[in-house]
Amino acid sequence: MMRHHFFIALSSLLLALPMAARAELAVQQVDVRIPVAVPAAGASPAHTAELAGHIYRPQAVGPWGLVVLSHGTPSGKEAREALTERYAPQARAIAALGYVVVTGLRRGYGASDGPLADRYGRCDAPDYIHAAQEAARDVAAIMVYGQKLPDVDAAKVVLLGKSAGGFASLALAAQQPAGLRGVINFAGGRGAQPQMREKGSVCGEPELLKTVTRFAATSRVPQLWIYAENDSYFRPPLVRKMAQSYQQAGHPLRLVFVPPSGHEGHRFFDLPANIDQWLPQVREFLAQQMPATATAALQSNYSMGDKP
Repeated sequence: MMRHHFFIALSSLLLALPMAARAELAVQQVDVRIPVAVPAAGASPAHTAELAGHIYRPQAVGPWGLVVLSHGTPSGKEAREALTERYAPQARAIAALGYVVVTGLRRGYGASDGPLADRYGRCDAPDYIHAAQEAARDVAAIMVYGQKLPDVDAAKVVLLGKSAGGFASLALAAQQPAGLRGVINFAGGRGAQPQMREKGSVCGEPELLKTVTRFAATSRVPQLWIYAENDSYFRPPLVRKMAQSYQQAGHPLRLVFVPPSGHEGHRFFDLPANIDQWLPQVREFLAQQMPATATAALQSNYSMGDKP
């Protein structure tokens, strides 16, 4: 199999670029329930769970490329169960560029069916493979659901995830699902428990790196990784080690470090105020992986007479 040329860029460039030239489409939001097939495990029989999700669709004629947006993992049972759609402004900004964006809460989060499926176990013996496989199962179901929507080009999909959602996106990309064109990873990783952050580390760092190496071995699509320099969950030295797994496998990956963001860089993607800082990078990546979609969006926008 042909090996891709690898390019990795470590930069501290501010992503806040002028957005005056950005064409935007009106966006419609729809609440949905997304089925996911869960195999039998132990005493639990095989069944179908439902995930609480949302669709953000441009109000114009497609076909559109698909972006699957995956959430992180809040700390604590109460916070996980209270989780709601937390990335609506981000999803709308991406959809306005000319993409259908589908989000979904994984099993055990918010209004989705439980129980929690993507646990990695004890900090001193984390099972990141299990956590990744279960999270990827849900993200894959969301992706397939989105591919079947009207006006979606099923052959043009990009996974975008934050933190544990970024990690799940890397895991699913390693499975080479049909139609996947790329991955955008914001602050992805697992194992950043509070007691470990105080030590500047994560639970079972060698196991985390081993798991990422396993992802890289079978991944084939281009990736864009964005982390803040002051992310205390996944610090730049660890992120560089993670990226090296893809470098050694010869895959195309661009790594970007943004300047310190607020008091905690791990929240960079979470804050709507930061959208204009990362959207130019995301827009460029999406246009590269799904060029026909981006062109169609701009043409449709101008024909409607909207201002950029």
